Amino acid sequence: MSPFAESQAGTVARRSYHRCVSQDLSCLLTAALVVSALQLGGHRLGAQQPSRPTGRRTVLSKKTPTRTEVRVELLTDRRGAPLAAQRWARLFERFRVPLRIRRSLGRERTSIKETVTGKIRQVTVVGVLDRSGRILVPGKSFTPGNPTALGKWLTELGTFGARGNPTGQPAFGLSEGQFNTLFEILAQPVKRDLAGVSLSEAVRRVGLPPSLGLDTKALGPAAGAEVPARTNGPGLSRGATLAALLATSGKAFLPRRTPAGEVRIAIVNTGDGKKTWPVGWPPRLTRLRTARPLFQIVPVELEDADFLDVVDTITAKTGIPMLIDHHGLASKNINPRQLSVTVPSKKTSWFQLQKSITNPHHLTRDLRIDEAGKPFVIVTPIPLRSIDKN
Repeated sequence: MSPFAESQAGTVARRSYHRCVSQDLSCLLTAALVVSALQLGGHRLGAQQPSRPTGRRTVLSKKTPTRTEVRVELLTDRRGAPLAAQRWARLFERFRVPLRIRRSLGRERTSIKETVTGKIRQVTVVGVLDRSGRILVPGKSFTPGNPTALGKWLTELGTFGARGNPTGQPAFGLSEGQFNTLFEILAQPVKRDLAGVSLSEAVRRVGLPPSLGLDTKALGPAAGAEVPARTNGPGLSRGATLAALLATSGKAFLPRRTPAGEVRIAIVNTGDGKKTWPVGWPPRLTRLRTARPLFQIVPVELEDADFLDVVDTITAKTGIPMLIDHHGLASKNINPRQLSVTVPSKKTSWFQLQKSITNPHHLTRDLRIDEAGKPFVIVTPIPLRSIDKN
């Protein structure tokens, strides 16, 4: 890839991030995959070869400050808001946050900026005090009648810095650079099949950098559980592999930004209601362009064939891993070892055959791609749809 093309693609990735950051996490895939493709050699996304390590060091942390200072400047128009200013001044004294109220100069805009000098992190907020007494800051407003909300927000700035509390923020509260760097790390391949080892050992073999602070103690009793076959596919990325491994015990992982601004990975229960890292992503391209070998037409005839034998045959013939959502199947009391399939003699694609062997057992197959753009298929229970009685 030429330097110009790389620059252009990088610009697209940055614009995609800023456009997507106000939406859900899945929208960030386009930007992150562009960055991953650049850093992993610029291969075509969809049906890619497994990515290779870039050989350069990736840093997700920065020098940790030991103290954070927050100060606030409020801009007013010519008339100002003297009564509200006095009221807010008393409240800021209670919050122990320095406040300066002054007239706006030219076209000043609201902002939240952060600088680090030595071991001190300085967060400077520039807001507007309007004539009604409201304080307007980027993305938020506060009224004198609810000073508690402002106090909580200022406390979070003092804890987490200018980006605030990451909980509930898009992209797990990570900056564009942090998200793309993490995505690059998670796009590296795991070359071995991890079936048969303990879950804690399998997680260790994913090979995440120690700087991400992944603590397997969070696995609890599940740490010693044996990883079942068809949980991961050799060559799939670290991100998809780790998510699939944890899913076998009803767990998942999510990135977190610490108060010091460093990125860590935490293991959580899937029932906690938190947005977690997915087991693969929806394909960006058409199914055919994403996984062309699955659409090869072949003659098929099966009579009470073992379900898992057919799954393994499809994987071997196409080179596209077909994985099992073991925890999901167990929650529906479906044992894949006890399933058999019958398909009358016909010519069909491998992809259609996957549907023929899963749907009769209330299962479905879902085509996804990992962080490097490599396709795989995961077998899950068919989700129940609520019936609207209105």
